[in-house]
Amino acid sequence: MKIQSHLSCNSVISQNKKQYPSFGHKCVFSKQLDEVLIKRRVCKKDALNLSNAFNDLVSKLFGSQRLLGAGFHGRVYKIDDKYAVKLPNLRADLFYFENIPKKKFGALKTYYGEPVANFTHAKILKNVSSCGRHTQAGVPQNMLASLLPDDAQAYYENIYLPKFAAVPQRAFDAIAKDFDTLNKMGRGFNNYTFDFKNPNNFVLVGNTLRITDEIVPTCIKNPNSIAEMLSVFLEKMNIETFAGYSEEAVPARRQLLKKIILAGMKCNLDLGTCPADKIMWNNVIEDLCNLKVSSGGVINTLKIMRKMVPEQKLRLKLTSDYLDNILSK
Repeated sequence: MKIQSHLSCNSVISQNKKQYPSFGHKCVFSKQLDEVLIKRRVCKKDALNLSNAFNDLVSKLFGSQRLLGAGFHGRVYKIDDKYAVKLPNLRADLFYFENIPKKKFGALKTYYGEPVANFTHAKILKNVSSCGRHTQAGVPQNMLASLLPDDAQAYYENIYLPKFAAVPQRAFDAIAKDFDTLNKMGRGFNNYTFDFKNPNNFVLVGNTLRITDEIVPTCIKNPNSIAEMLSVFLEKMNIETFAGYSEEAVPARRQLLKKIILAGMKCNLDLGTCPADKIMWNNVIEDLCNLKVSSGGVINTLKIMRKMVPEQKLRLKLTSDYLDNILSK
């Protein structure tokens, strides 16, 4: 049954766009920060000047339209075209410059969550979208307070899903490659994972997908998997809510399913087959995408292809043909 919403799709799109205005190219604070980043050494005078400039900037952010996204631990505001800042949900009185951290995840091409400078209770980040326009996966957290449940579901099914389903395959390939790169940075029980709890951490900018928020340590080997990608783009509406079945949403979900699996197979990502992952696969394959095959059968087929067909181009061709077959039924 098609969901009846109190808020039209055009109204929601208009509301969403208003939250991402453009504020020019580079502000005074950013210029000062760039000068310090070039030097890589921060004297007491530089630290004081940066602290003063930053506190003056922060006073203008709260309550403004510069809010880019919100999560459980904090909110991200646009500073200008180049930088953004992650601030705690509870407002601090003053912020002081702390340090310029060493770049640890520079090999990741789609990741925008690594801080370029730290202040007390705040992190300066690369702006994920210099033009000020981007679309978060799922329902944006900062929209939920103003949306009724039916409107949130309408946004998810009528705006988010079709828009992300139309994203080029190369965009999913790029984030899958970063999944693989981050997996390979792990050693033994010391590994790293993107934050998959909140789908809003994955954003669409033009025709590219980008990843935000912090990378966290984990003891799990190869945690950045196809299963996690499926969960982010197909299973979670927001950090608190899982998506439900909708007949009208099936075509877009099936498009996303194919692109995600192909990207994961191209980069040899783990399928993710722990008990929780198996439940997720079942939910996505048999419920949300309404396929007439078992999730276990899909997983086993993909495993066999990976084992028996080492040549990437042929493996992807066979995977694509297999997916087209099960998606058409």
